[in-house]
Amino acid sequence: MAQLNNQGSRWWEVMNNNKDELTLTISAMVLTVLWYRWTSLSSSNGGPPLPPGPRSLPIFYLGSKLHVVISTPELAKVVVREQDEIFANRNSTIAALTITYGGQDIAFSDNNSDWRNLRKIFVHEVLSNKNLEASRYFRRDEVRKTIKNVYSKIGTSINISEIAFLTEANVLKSMVWGAQKPNGSHFGAEMQIVSANIVELMGQPNVSDIFPSLAWLDLQGVERNMKKQLHLLDQIFTTIIDAEKLSPKLASGK
Repeated sequence: MAQLNNQGSRWWEVMNNNKDELTLTISAMVLTVLWYRWTSLSSSNGGPPLPPGPRSLPIFYLGSKLHVVISTPELAKVVVREQDEIFANRNSTIAALTITYGGQDIAFSDNNSDWRNLRKIFVHEVLSNKNLEASRYFRRDEVRKTIKNVYSKIGTSINISEIAFLTEANVLKSMVWGAQKPNGSHFGAEMQIVSANIVELMGQPNVSDIFPSLAWLDLQGVERNMKKQLHLLDQIFTTIIDAEKLSPKLASGK
């Protein structure tokens, strides 16, 4: 009896020493059961049947959004080609929605009549053979200037990424505003900084994307920082547009 009491005392002492670990383990088990029960009820609550696959456990569930993994070439063909119109409308990230005024551009807009009109204008006004041929000389001149610039810096270090971006920016400026490019080199430098910040924010994992109920908190500041970049982008283009409006007046001496 004394030995039994000693074993009981040692067991109780061990349990007290590991109380935190035991509480955490029990809590995790309870949460796992509740999550499993909740997902089971959600999937059978009048919603459409899910594709075949394992039950979603908390450690395999990405936030509160349902994700379907396309794991074979055959399924990928069905999704991106045969049923493209059905699967085209996917939830965009907070960052993408912010920089595109709520998904109002050709890249992140839903597949609807607005998007089809945007695509039609883009193809007709930008990608048509006539317009590409008309802007061929602008592209040629800018590439020649870039080659000449790189050649003049033989023996010194150069930033290929910066040079390539500035060349592309100058080509776009020439195509839109003609030979007289507004703001000189400031346009390319400013655009490169803003574009780099936008790309970084677009690629940053955001808890608001996987837990939409927390989006209003903006815990990581992604939406706030992207709005700053959008404001800077608007300022750049507003300055260019205003300068372009003043050009005819300055040329006529008014």
